[in-house]
Amino acid sequence: MSGVSVNPRVRDMAIDWIVRMQSGLMGAADHQALQQWRQASAEHECVWQRVSSLALLLQPGAALLSDATARRALESAGADPQQRRQLLKCLLALGLFGGVSWQGAQSTVVRTALATYRTTTGERRQWRLADGTSLWLNTASAANVEWREDQRHVQLIEGELALNAQAESGSVQLVTPDAVLRGRGASLLVRHDRQGTQVTVLRGLVQVNSPYNRAPLLLEGGWRTRVDAGGIHPASLTDVFLAQAWLRGILPAERMRLDALLAELSRYRPGILRCSEQVAALRVTGSFQLDDTDTDAALALVAHALPVRIERRTRYWVTVVAV
Repeated sequence: MSGVSVNPRVRDMAIDWIVRMQSGLMGAADHQALQQWRQASAEHECVWQRVSSLALLLQPGAALLSDATARRALESAGADPQQRRQLLKCLLALGLFGGVSWQGAQSTVVRTALATYRTTTGERRQWRLADGTSLWLNTASAANVEWREDQRHVQLIEGELALNAQAESGSVQLVTPDAVLRGRGASLLVRHDRQGTQVTVLRGLVQVNSPYNRAPLLLEGGWRTRVDAGGIHPASLTDVFLAQAWLRGILPAERMRLDALLAELSRYRPGILRCSEQVAALRVTGSFQLDDTDTDAALALVAHALPVRIERRTRYWVTVVAV
């Protein structure tokens, strides 16, 4: 199922079942109906497994239905799936789910579940939009896309994307929690993390807007900038070939600090990957295959190049320490 686009209607039904199940409002007949829905087709079951694996209600601090007011509101919506989904979104927007707000970090898991496109940890995928525009999502990323002749809108919820718009495409608006980007026929990379939003233009001209700056920044091909709570940072030249290396499954490192390298590699594998303070500042140069991060091939290269060894508490808890 990972290589096939999810039917939005089936996805929405799966999300609705998750909400109903976790609300505590389902009776025996409802549970039987859920089983019948899952068994109705292989697609239903695959989408159910995909959505339920997001653990919507297991996010730390995000007890979505612990608030009595939210529970009563959900119950009042009845069994209509559309009403329940709209109410879920409204309650998130109002912050009624256990202190979770629609824009808050704790709600990211919910917005990811509702996203048009998403990737899991270690996964990179490409989609072709209606006019031939290419959309890539890097590891553990999610984006909402509205792509019509009269409106071309992309919302990056989390992670990293590459958008290569056709020259004849109309104006495109790309939104992140920090910035609003506008361009026509441009090719760009956008990454959002805790430090803010990084924008790299590969081709064309992109207007970068921030709520903390009155004037936008016009960014040309070969330039990048970062946008965060401090506003738009000064633009800098970048190597566009290296910037898009992740599209080819490569992580290039040129005298990169070891802790920074491990932080990047950890994005592509489950669990914890870190190093001790004694070796954090060691410098690494090389080219690492992103598809091999879970097989520890990259860590083997690090151990060969530096005076370090790999400690494995479990497969998912790995620490690089001094020899």
